[in-house]
Amino acid sequence: MKKKKRILIGTFFVLLIIGLVLIYNTVLPKESVARNKSSRMAECNWKPTIANSVNKSVIIANVDAKQLKSNINGIYMEESMALMFPLETVKETFDCAVNKYKDWILIEKGNVILKLFTETDAYEFNGERKQKENSLLLKGNQYFVSADILCASLSYQYNFDLLTNQATISSLDNDVRTIPYAYDYENTGRISEVRNQGDLGTCWAFASLTALETTLMPEELLEFSVDHMTLNNSFSLSQDDGGDYTMSMAYLLAWQGPVLEKDDPYGDGITNDQLEAVKHVQEIQIIESKDLETIKKMIFKYGGVQSSFYASALTDQTGSSRYYNNETCSYCYIGSEKPNHDIVIIGWDDNYPKENFNTKLEGNGAFICRNSWGSTFGNNGNFYISYYDSNIGVHNTVYTKVEPPDNYDNIYQADLCGYVGQLGYLDESAYFANAYTALNNETIEAVGFYATGIDTEYSIYICENFQDSTSLSKRSDPILTGKFTNSGYYTVKLDQPLEVREGQKYAVIVRIVTPNSERPIAVEFANDRQTADVDLTDGEGYVSYKGISWERTEESNKCNVCLKVYTNNTGNSK
Repeated sequence: MKKKKRILIGTFFVLLIIGLVLIYNTVLPKESVARNKSSRMAECNWKPTIANSVNKSVIIANVDAKQLKSNINGIYMEESMALMFPLETVKETFDCAVNKYKDWILIEKGNVILKLFTETDAYEFNGERKQKENSLLLKGNQYFVSADILCASLSYQYNFDLLTNQATISSLDNDVRTIPYAYDYENTGRISEVRNQGDLGTCWAFASLTALETTLMPEELLEFSVDHMTLNNSFSLSQDDGGDYTMSMAYLLAWQGPVLEKDDPYGDGITNDQLEAVKHVQEIQIIESKDLETIKKMIFKYGGVQSSFYASALTDQTGSSRYYNNETCSYCYIGSEKPNHDIVIIGWDDNYPKENFNTKLEGNGAFICRNSWGSTFGNNGNFYISYYDSNIGVHNTVYTKVEPPDNYDNIYQADLCGYVGQLGYLDESAYFANAYTALNNETIEAVGFYATGIDTEYSIYICENFQDSTSLSKRSDPILTGKFTNSGYYTVKLDQPLEVREGQKYAVIVRIVTPNSERPIAVEFANDRQTADVDLTDGEGYVSYKGISWERTEESNKCNVCLKVYTNNTGNSK
């Protein structure tokens, strides 16, 4: 009885404080009352108490159509009652670019440039220096940004309801342009030095790794090994045979790399197959053909976009081609030839003059591209390709999630050649699964798979005790559901890690729905010379139309299902 009374008294006390603050903030005419020193001290004393009470419950922040929760996304209320967002959530939540430099955090959206200094309470808004306490805080090894600063700078309306423990944040201008009309990595410190592929067919690897490097910049400046990517992958091609972005994706997603250039230098024909990846790529998005605005947004928010064009006579690296203007370093080909050279799009200029191209064009605008032909080509290795070029922007990949190499202890996979083809039942929906045996006492932390088209929806299930294919039909309700806007590869983290014992056989099941697709499941199989060495003995995959009757893919379709599982060891294995 006493305990119940204490709880009631405590609850009443918290509600009383909240009520007083609400009355203070909404009822009293602040402009007509000059507060004395003691009233300011009283307010200071209330705020930490209220913030502490708010943090004891789950905080929900509704930002336009997005929702963040304190127990999942890490938002919290600081003692001054400022709602703080982890820096890693700001990019997606507020649809802006976020880059960390040595002494400041740079947040950009449209024409807004917000610079938050890491060592002081000062910040700059569009070049004007301002001061606000706790605008940026370092907590542990993570930076947090005040919602007040974000909302004031990026034109959002902010309100926090203490009774429901929810923040409502809404854009004041839904039509605001989120990217500038011109942008160039050369001006923002987001591009490494130009490199030269020489006479080898390795442009695909240079483009992939340069794009990956830009994703990490300016915070990290790393140079990755092209030799390792081209000589230590699972494909049956030499450095003279060329390659494409699907090979890069497979190599990186299998954690075969990347490794550092200094550990495996380019061009000597020698590689070290004992090197381990220094980064783990967990997400690669594929942008729809000729979706120029999305390409720009990806460059602005994430990193360089690997794309390709028809190089014509430029393949001799001299810059001699009727489609190339050597004076303006501008290129445009309009025709039916297929692309034959990979580059990285590192910027754009919507107003770049159409007169700078040798081809007569309808309008202005061009992408700024980084080549792999050394600094003597173009403008120190960079050149312009018109928006109207037939091939630029048709095949596009961007590395949107790159994590440290210790993010997970284990990766379970059977698709070292990655997304080679698609499987399905002439319908946009299907089920697929992989069975695994735990090597240790572990926790299942995340699963990874491909979306083979835009707007793909998914549901994830876990079969904890797998016996045979009939076990897959006895699954429980989905543990996770979601949707991907773009096609590509995604790692989906479980809300609650699931424990499995050493030697336990389990299965991960995914139901996928990809609009306008007849074969929505990504699979690996021996399709051509480059995938001739695909191994079908390393996996146990299953597919089903309705999730009731299942077939073994290695037997019925001679393929592996592209579905990976990421786990952490619990430290108490036998």
